[in-house]
Amino acid sequence: MAHQVLHILGTAQPESTGMARIVRTLSEGLDPKRYRIHALFLAGAGPLVNVLQQAGVQASALDWWRGARDPMGAWRFWRSLRRQKFAIVHLHFGGRSVNWLARAATQAKIVRHLHGRILEPRGLTPVNFSAWGADAVVAVSQAVADRVVDGPTRVIYAGLPIPSGNLPALHRRATSEIVIGTAGRLVELKGIEYLVRAAAALRSEFPALRVEIAGSGPQRGKLEEAVVRVGLKEQVRFLGWIDDISSVLPRWDVFVMPSLEEGFPIAALDAMAAGLPVVATSVGGVPELLEDGKSGWLVPSRDVEALASRLHLLIGNPELRRSMGTAGYARVRDHFSAKQMTESFVRLYDELLDETHE
Repeated sequence: MAHQVLHILGTAQPESTGMARIVRTLSEGLDPKRYRIHALFLAGAGPLVNVLQQAGVQASALDWWRGARDPMGAWRFWRSLRRQKFAIVHLHFGGRSVNWLARAATQAKIVRHLHGRILEPRGLTPVNFSAWGADAVVAVSQAVADRVVDGPTRVIYAGLPIPSGNLPALHRRATSEIVIGTAGRLVELKGIEYLVRAAAALRSEFPALRVEIAGSGPQRGKLEEAVVRVGLKEQVRFLGWIDDISSVLPRWDVFVMPSLEEGFPIAALDAMAAGLPVVATSVGGVPELLEDGKSGWLVPSRDVEALASRLHLLIGNPELRRSMGTAGYARVRDHFSAKQMTESFVRLYDELLDETHE
């Protein structure tokens, strides 16, 4: 009989796509005779519930995100845990209340999965994490793992379902226009304003330069004002939230990730898998993904001059764009595949359940 594994996530809105994609990839890669994936969103219903259901995951949602301050929500969570005999509860979201209830309501092993080094409501300074209450702690990068202060943590990188072999032929436009793309939530953390300023610095030398910004969030109005202020209204397009970033990557020439902090950037992983060179800030787990000078460039965060300088090199050198894009694809294929990620989680789950039966 298959072991039942429950993944606990926060919001089911599109901004939590990264976590949901990990769950979906696991569901598609695991042997259903051994492990069956369930998902429960604790911050209300949203489109990601349907996304996971369509992938074959038994997904549902509760409205419980205030922890101990919402006892009725806690009771609903408790009841949902008692409906199924779970072997493993895999926490992507939640603090001590979620951890304690999962432990109290089930006999499952508890996995805590850390996706970043910051807690956004508290600011952009990395914080420390505890392994308290978990049977295993997983981090999306070594940079995140280093913030766990009191227990062993294993790094399991996100992976993409990418076919083996060489980079597929990319049909770039036969035009002098260069399109720089970025994707993510439109919040301070993502540093989009620094990309806008870097593009403004390059405009006079590269009048055919265009920028496309895929994403939504509270800073969109502020960013649109910044675009007008630096005179780029005709050169910058806001695409809104894109459910499938692969639909826009083929028309981009360079991918930029100007974030102020990242645990492990799946959007950059997508771009590399599509054969795009990447310019990203050297923050968090980004240097573990991107090899500086090989598959792209790393620059300091908030450094407009450095970002513009690296973009200048790529815009003016199509062969460099091709070679870096090819190197990025090979790196994702060889080190960040869905198969590698799934095998790592299978080893972890197997170890935990072997302990259970000793």
